[in-house]
Amino acid sequence: MTRAAFIVILLFASLALRAAEPVVSQPKKTQDMPEGEWLDPNESAPNGTLYKTFHCDTIKGEVSYLVYLPLDYEREPTKRYPVVYWLHGRGGNQRGGAQMFVPHVVDAVKEGVMPPVIVILVNGMGRGHYLDSANGRLPIESVIIKDLIPHVDQAYRTMARREGRIIEGFSMGGFGAAHLGFKFPELFGTVIVNSGALRDATWFPAEEHPKNLARKNADKLRHQTHIHIGCGSLDDLLPANQELHDVLQQLGVDNEYEVVPDVAHNPPLYYQKLGTKHFEFHRAALAALNKAQP
Repeated sequence: MTRAAFIVILLFASLALRAAEPVVSQPKKTQDMPEGEWLDPNESAPNGTLYKTFHCDTIKGEVSYLVYLPLDYEREPTKRYPVVYWLHGRGGNQRGGAQMFVPHVVDAVKEGVMPPVIVILVNGMGRGHYLDSANGRLPIESVIIKDLIPHVDQAYRTMARREGRIIEGFSMGGFGAAHLGFKFPELFGTVIVNSGALRDATWFPAEEHPKNLARKNADKLRHQTHIHIGCGSLDDLLPANQELHDVLQQLGVDNEYEVVPDVAHNPPLYYQKLGTKHFEFHRAALAALNKAQP
C-alpha cells in the first residue's frame, strides 16, 4: 500500500467516527434575551417575604414575585390593607427589595410611622425600565398593569383602589415608578421615585419618559397624586431627578423633593440614611383612606 492510499484510508475513518458522534445542540443567542426570567428559579424569600407565582395571560405563562404580609394579616381576617409595589433597579431582582426595603417597612410599622401595608416585590426582569419592549418580547409594563395588579387584588385583602396603591422604586425602578405612576394615574395614588434613572434615552420613545407623561396627564396628577422624588447628593443621577421635580413644579403638580446628603448611587445606604423617616410620606399619603372600605 502506498503512503498516499494509507492517508486516504485514515481520512475516511476519521470522518466516519465524527459522523457517529452525537450532535449536541448549542443554545441560540439573541440580543433580545432578557437578563432575568419571568419565573425566577431562585425561590428564596428573605426577611419574612413569601415566594409566589401567578398565571399571566400577557405572556401565557407563570410569573414570580415576592410578597410581604403585615404581621397582623392572619389575626385580622376582615381587615384590608394598602399595597406598596416596589420596583428594583437594573441588574437586580425581586429579592432586592426584601433585603433593603422590607426591613425598614417593618420598623416603620412597629414605630407607628406608617400603617401596616402589603408589599409586592415585582420581578422586573433585570432590565427594560418597566416598559413594554418595542419588539414585544419583554412586555413588563403590561404584565404589571394587566395581570399582576388584578392578581394581587384578587389574592390578598387589598384596598383595591388608587388611593390604596403606592408605587415606589430605586434607579431603574425609580424610572419605572414614575413611568407607571404618571401613565396610569387612575391606578396609583402615590408615586415615590428614588434616584430615578431618568436620563433621556434613544431606545424608548420620548413620550414614554416620565417628564413627558407628566405633561400629558398633568390634569389627572394635579392635586390627586402624592409624589415624592429623592436622590443622593453625590449621585450622578441628581440632575435628572432635579429636572423631573422642576417639570412637575412648572406644571403645578405638587411634589416633595429631597436630596439625601452624602449618598451616591447606593440603594442600601440610601434607605439606611432615610430610615423610618422615609415612611412619614407614605403615612401622609395614606391618611385619607377610609380603612373600613375595600
